[in-house]
Amino acid sequence: MTRLNKKIFALVIMAVSAFILIPLTNAEPQPQEMTTWTDKPEYAPGEVGTLNIVFYNYRVSAVTIQKIIVVFNNWRAYKSGQWEGNQTLTVNQAVVSKGVYATSVTFTVPTDGRAVSTSVNITIQTTEVGDIGPLDGSVAVTTTPRFMDQIVTLFTIQVVLIIVCTVIIAATIFLSVRRPQATWRTEEKAQ
Repeated sequence: MTRLNKKIFALVIMAVSAFILIPLTNAEPQPQEMTTWTDKPEYAPGEVGTLNIVFYNYRVSAVTIQKIIVVFNNWRAYKSGQWEGNQTLTVNQAVVSKGVYATSVTFTVPTDGRAVSTSVNITIQTTEVGDIGPLDGSVAVTTTPRFMDQIVTLFTIQVVLIIVCTVIIAATIFLSVRRPQATWRTEEKAQ
């Protein structure tokens, strides 16, 4: 090859490489298929919360969502003749290609011994693809120390006692400085 042909060949290879690599650098990352979040960062026992679920169909064809199964792992229990701690939503809705399906699930934090932070597994059952997931989420539950109400009572009593003692000390100082006139002796003048 002549020197000019080598330069043209190198230039053509660089141009073809640029055309191939430039679209890869401009490509956007594919979004997550499912996302979930709660309406608050923490919950107290007995409190009602909302779990938001969003499904993004990145496929080239539509997907029909049949059911969404939500399992609160630490809250599952067989109580009063039924299972608690899981919910199944019947959806039967098609999500077009590049479409989004959003829903929310309300839950109540248990008030018994199951009132602890829990992980949440979300599975979406579809007709075309089968099961999607499980997506792991979580619900945080605050716990107060066992004897917190007694500690608050003790602090209240301590504040009241400090106020009473301060009043007693102030009254003692006030009365000791101001003696009644009957106890004063008048000096007799020596004549």
